[in-house]
Amino acid sequence: MGETHISRRTLFAAMAGLAGAGSAAAQPQGWPDGARGAVSLTYDDGLNSQLDNAVPELKRLGLKATFFLTEDNAHWRLSDWEALARDGNEVANHTMSHPCALSGYSTTRFAAAEVHRMEGYLDAHFGSDRERTFAYPCGYLGLGHGRRHARYARYRRVLERDGVVAARTTAGGPNRPEMAAADPLHLHAFEPTYEGDTVAPALRYLTETVARGGWAILVFHEVAPQWLHEGDVSVATHNRILEHIAALDVWCAPMGQVFGYVAHRWGRAA
Repeated sequence: MGETHISRRTLFAAMAGLAGAGSAAAQPQGWPDGARGAVSLTYDDGLNSQLDNAVPELKRLGLKATFFLTEDNAHWRLSDWEALARDGNEVANHTMSHPCALSGYSTTRFAAAEVHRMEGYLDAHFGSDRERTFAYPCGYLGLGHGRRHARYARYRRVLERDGVVAARTTAGGPNRPEMAAADPLHLHAFEPTYEGDTVAPALRYLTETVARGGWAILVFHEVAPQWLHEGDVSVATHNRILEHIAALDVWCAPMGQVFGYVAHRWGRAA
């Protein structure tokens, strides 16, 4: 029997509804400068449109973000990505070639050809002293054959062995910081314009984040003049979302930076 498909918006709406009733009691304390939550802006695939259209708005608003690069795309404008990192943004691992269907990969092949090789590329061009963070290509969490749990465990072992400290999915409600600290290779994230070019899903997600004192990780891909298909965001909608974040009482910082704070503040040794 095939798996039932549930849209990303439907899934988030259900999760937000279940969480909403206890939001006030659940709100943790401890974000920097008394902020009511945290937000990380993440951009996948190392696309030229991110450099051309997203980065100027980030600079205008004084926001820093995480860019999950693939070597296949990033090498075309490597000097621009290097300048972006020098300006305080995070660059991180999205594999060498962005494979989605991983049933044909052995653990050894995937680790060597996609994860470890990309870490070496990032080390060479962006320094080896950075936190190693990762975004699952296509949001797929399984590697090789077998039952879902076994495929997921296999993927996690690859990341752990390569020193990845935090990994981002593409689904789930705002992260509870204590849960993010406990399970850092399964950070929730939300693609607010995946199914349409509107700000409303992002605003609802951010409202829930602030209400619960959580950590929102937003995901963007193409930042284009117009929304054409799933995964895009228009420049106008992207900029409206960023302006809304800039006006909120939240700490907006790259994913690795926020995770480092979360691990220190809410981790087991805290």
